[in-house]
Amino acid sequence: MKRVLKDEELIGAYLNTRRADCLETLYKRYVHKVYGSCLTFTRDPVKAEDYTHDIFLQVFIKIDQFQGRSAFSTWLFSISQNYCRQKTRVANRMVLVAMDEVDIDNIPDSEGSDTAHAMLSQMAVVMEKISPDRMALLQLKYVDNVDVTEIARQYNINHSAVKMRLKRTREQVIDAYQKQFMMD
Repeated sequence: MKRVLKDEELIGAYLNTRRADCLETLYKRYVHKVYGSCLTFTRDPVKAEDYTHDIFLQVFIKIDQFQGRSAFSTWLFSISQNYCRQKTRVANRMVLVAMDEVDIDNIPDSEGSDTAHAMLSQMAVVMEKISPDRMALLQLKYVDNVDVTEIARQYNINHSAVKMRLKRTREQVIDAYQKQFMMD
């Protein structure tokens, strides 16, 4: 009879051998629980599935950072909850920025989905004008959910410099959008 390895033993075995079956076993153990947690947050099965895959990708990329101070399941669910909260904050922020920064009076009347699609297309045009280094900064912060402190470390600049660059880049995007698509 084959002994069932504990989570921490599987992680140790993976770190020593890089055998993918160790990660696959962890995935099979927890995929349904993580999916259920994501579904609670999103109330959308497709988003929940996407989030679940993204979370496991993050976990497996960071698996060598697991220090065993808590159970693996605790660490996994902490990452899962943080990921879902961050995605919710980003989605809410996008809606708020769109509502705060766009002059609603100057948006042509049309069906809601057509307006949203048009705004997304317009934003894509504006984002193409942003320099690649600024786009990378935005992606780290708002897509990859990297903490400002970690971005500062990666760029070898201080915390306030990252915040200022993010602020200026957001302002640049808003300004470019308004100049190109807001007619008075």
